[in-house]
Amino acid sequence: MDSYFTGSPLRIGSETQLLIDDTVVEDRWRLTRVMHHPQKHPRNPILTRDKPWEGDLVHGPSVIFDPELGRYRMWYLCFNNSNYYYGSGPIDYVGYAESDDGYTWEKPLFDHCPVGPHKKTNIVYLGTHDQGPYYFTKDPELKKRRVQVAAKSQVFRDEADPDPARQYKMIALEGRPMPEFNEIHCGLNLTCSPDGIHWKLTGDRAILDFSSDCLNHVVYDPRNRRWLLICRPIVHATGISSGNRHHRRRIGVATSTDFVNWSYPRMVMYPDERDMPDYDHNLVFPYGNVFVMLYTAMEGDTTGSWNLRLATSADGFHWERFHTREDFLERGAPGSWDAGGILPHGPPVRQGEELLLYYSGMSIGQEEQGAYRAGVGLAFMKADRFVEQRAGKETGYLLTKEFILEGNTLHVNLEHGKGPFKSPSLRVEALRHPPIGKHWLFKEPYEGFTLDDCDPLAVDHTDAVVTWRGKRDMSALAGKPVYLRFEMREMGLFSFRIAKE
Repeated sequence: MDSYFTGSPLRIGSETQLLIDDTVVEDRWRLTRVMHHPQKHPRNPILTRDKPWEGDLVHGPSVIFDPELGRYRMWYLCFNNSNYYYGSGPIDYVGYAESDDGYTWEKPLFDHCPVGPHKKTNIVYLGTHDQGPYYFTKDPELKKRRVQVAAKSQVFRDEADPDPARQYKMIALEGRPMPEFNEIHCGLNLTCSPDGIHWKLTGDRAILDFSSDCLNHVVYDPRNRRWLLICRPIVHATGISSGNRHHRRRIGVATSTDFVNWSYPRMVMYPDERDMPDYDHNLVFPYGNVFVMLYTAMEGDTTGSWNLRLATSADGFHWERFHTREDFLERGAPGSWDAGGILPHGPPVRQGEELLLYYSGMSIGQEEQGAYRAGVGLAFMKADRFVEQRAGKETGYLLTKEFILEGNTLHVNLEHGKGPFKSPSLRVEALRHPPIGKHWLFKEPYEGFTLDDCDPLAVDHTDAVVTWRGKRDMSALAGKPVYLRFEMREMGLFSFRIAKE
């Protein structure tokens, strides 16, 4: 992006260009950014604890659609409260479910991860090594217990890995032997699988050798050919947490080009004067031209409730929180299963023109007294429709940054809202900047692609094509530097892309 300000146009290719922030925006006039909120599924929670081996609650879904299987696949976390505080055995472990439609889930049974007396379960990973207590204790009897942990996990399919045994990857907190200390230590580790069912701890050391207590997950950055690991930072303002107050709820990033050697985690986002005092679980995923973050602003001083909010970044390091700080997906009403918090987990899954967003719901905040109820929820939204650039009755304009046009068709995601409207309209023109020293005799719009040439759009469509005098072909501008100027009235624009057709 720095080269843009020294004279080089952007290269955006055919990627979707979200208009949440100013990553691709040069200027705006009389437009308002309006957040769109997903709709919760009416039968939420769509997955709950209904098997005796699932512990006390289920949460933390990682969902993909498997085209070879023709089904949706979910890996989710089970939590056993009794083992966490008092007993021995599995505390956090990974369950598995499948679905034909993404809404109704089945739990197939396997025999390689028995839990207690249950020989066949839908559990696919319990952790590889038993370890000592998962929390600090001075009780000598509790120190003797041994537990299994595979916590805070992310599961994803890595089709770029040439090794079939590593097609599926899991990032999880679990125990690994540390011979130098003669103990099994809990850290962030990589586990791999050929099928998503049978898992094996890999490598000879942890990715992170500390308990990063958040939704640890990786994101691939194709522009820079590197992995980003979203985790807790190690160095923070307050030093070591003391007493009952957790001081480390911030967001850090480490990087790797080989998934083996990782940089030191650096802080990339912490609460400011306009937000709650903690950032707990968060989810980062690439979407078109930006990284999107769904982060939970947490009121750690009082209830410990989680409020899901939105931020974006062009590089994964420098983040812009949405200016209103409103909730992206609101918590449920008091007493409901997700009244205490909405916790993101896993990037959205595309289904037609819809995005399926899976999340964990908690009935109370982390600091509230009472029994937890939890489950997996689902919310829907249309593709790209995180934030719109909206014009009212007065005409508004959006000018993109200059870029090299590398396709031949302009697609837009737009809507005209919920009326009544007198004359909704969107038009587009392609233009160039005048050379320095020749402004007075320069005509900036490209011939044939002016606002007057453009056929007005007044539709609600996720993939509308812009035409000029009935023609969609922009081949005459291929390889040339262009700006796009959008003129809008009573319309909202979410994104655009230049396609090769």
